[in-house]
Amino acid sequence: MLQSFLFKIKDHRRQQGRRYQLGQILFFSILALLSNATSYRKIHAFIKSHYEILNQTFGLHWKHLPAYTTLRAIIQGASSDELEKGFREYSELLAGSGTEKRFVAFDGKVLRGSFDHFQDQKAIQVLSAFLTDRRIILAHEEIARKTNEIPTAQALMTALGLANCIFTFDAINCQEKTLEVAKKTGNDVIVQVKGNQKTLFEDCQTMAATLSPDAVYQEPTTKAHNRIECRSVAVFTQPLFRDADKWRLVEAVVKVDRKRWSFDTKSDYWKPSHETSYYIATTILGAETFCQAIRNHWDIENGDHYVRDVALGEDKSRIRTNPHIFAKLRSFALNILRANHVENVSLELFENCLNINNILNYVGVR
Repeated sequence: MLQSFLFKIKDHRRQQGRRYQLGQILFFSILALLSNATSYRKIHAFIKSHYEILNQTFGLHWKHLPAYTTLRAIIQGASSDELEKGFREYSELLAGSGTEKRFVAFDGKVLRGSFDHFQDQKAIQVLSAFLTDRRIILAHEEIARKTNEIPTAQALMTALGLANCIFTFDAINCQEKTLEVAKKTGNDVIVQVKGNQKTLFEDCQTMAATLSPDAVYQEPTTKAHNRIECRSVAVFTQPLFRDADKWRLVEAVVKVDRKRWSFDTKSDYWKPSHETSYYIATTILGAETFCQAIRNHWDIENGDHYVRDVALGEDKSRIRTNPHIFAKLRSFALNILRANHVENVSLELFENCLNINNILNYVGVR
């Protein structure tokens, strides 16, 4: 299954001397990442250790194993655009389809180890689209050096070709054009409002202080990891803005109050904190649905970015030549784990080290 998408990627190497297929190398690299490989050397070690079973399963009949430098050259030379195209098609298949509205979170992440001072290369930033109900990464887009996340997100909304979805953003994307692009593509937006839109932020505060909400929801109190947390949501469906024409697409303002008590083990004391956030939306939903959508938006941090850094070693990686290629291979691996309902990624990677058959039996691999 996975191979069929990888073998569609065009190999730009010349035919002469091409001993190893690009799709095969990419496929084995993803299998290696599922076995906790974090570098080209470890991918090579994975193939060397499991060559017999890989040969029996996939009929390789290689005369010689590729050196790790050969693997590195093949992977780094792959077309980023074509790999991304294959990734999006594969992710769409894993995500499935649904009749109800689906929530897609957008957020950027820096590949911190990808900087190269000798080449005057800053760390690369990648924007991802994340389907929150299935925890599947749908797409990536590299953020150009001379621009920022805002136009990249607007372009990605169109490129995804999705409809009947609700896109969720953090405050940097609270822009008039972002709402317009979403509407043109048949989608809606929920976006946080902060000080970067001062007038809009003040209007949201005024509405919450002077108007009665049209819907409210009190989330049950939760206790975990030495922390007690509860949140309440108020929805205002008749927004009043001083710049009404600019924000004409906004149909609801959402106020979220978060109360939290964190246990300080040194002082044996529960330290309280309170935070109020505001969001605008181009659609009207129930207060509970708004609460869940806003909460799920941050799963792109916990379920994607954090896992990539801690379990998949992305932050520690010092790959500097086309690091976004290796990052996309990590996304293939992470999507496979999510499609197989893996919750503890670190433990799963360790178990895969012990038994390669775990990987070969995954849904989405074969």
